[in-house]
Amino acid sequence: MHDAAKEAPNYVQFVEDAAGGRLQTAIGHFVSPDGIQVDLIGAVHVADKAYYTDLNTRFKDYDVLLYELVGKAIGAEGKEPAAAQEDAKEKKDKLKWLGILQGLMRDKLKLDFQLECIDYHAANFVHADMDTRQFFSTQEEKGESFLALWWKAYVAMEELQNDPAMARMQPGLIKMVELMIRGDSANELKMIVGQEFDAIEKLVEGIEAEGGTVIIGERNRVALEVMDREIKSGKKKLGIFYGAAHFVDMEKRLIERGFKKTGTTWLTAWDMPAVAPAKKK
Repeated sequence: MHDAAKEAPNYVQFVEDAAGGRLQTAIGHFVSPDGIQVDLIGAVHVADKAYYTDLNTRFKDYDVLLYELVGKAIGAEGKEPAAAQEDAKEKKDKLKWLGILQGLMRDKLKLDFQLECIDYHAANFVHADMDTRQFFSTQEEKGESFLALWWKAYVAMEELQNDPAMARMQPGLIKMVELMIRGDSANELKMIVGQEFDAIEKLVEGIEAEGGTVIIGERNRVALEVMDREIKSGKKKLGIFYGAAHFVDMEKRLIERGFKKTGTTWLTAWDMPAVAPAKKK
């Protein structure tokens, strides 16, 4: 008998067959001893528009949908003093490089952007992430710089080289930029980048192994604090919509809280049909 609880956590996978390739993300289904349902809804930040349309439809079924976004909740009104708002803006500017990389991926791969396709103004959406000041102050407390994170990622990748299945891995950010400036067609690039995404969970496990990070572990802690608050207020069916890389750690945290995994639903984020060979003249 299949037992979902015994499966290794897996929220992103690359599938390739005669029909082409597909980058897929998972929805992990969990239930607590008292019947509270929690779904971990993995996402990639650029994908086919049909993927986000499907997610918007699914989100309507939840009592509350908790979402990630470092910064202020979408649609929230700024009530902070001017000095605090300026400080938050300065810190937010430090994250602009990430938006530039995501924009480059969207354009090169001919995909759509999550923030432009998901209806974050839906009535059941609740922000469940750090604000910018909290994010950067926590990083400072942990001594977590971009260089330190990159080094942890590099070391984790070096360790994964002993696994034959992971031997193709390169330092993630460098590899992604390299791929984005190539002249390949969008479909060819999606196949290559999709394969890189398939290995991301093993990489994150290595990065989180020694004390965790703010980017994954600390933000997950905040998300589950919001989950606890919503459950306490009476919500029975909750979705947590975060990047797929967050959920190896978050699944462990749910299991530690007594939740049991009941199943997995896979969604196709990137569909890359096989290209028929050109006919000979």
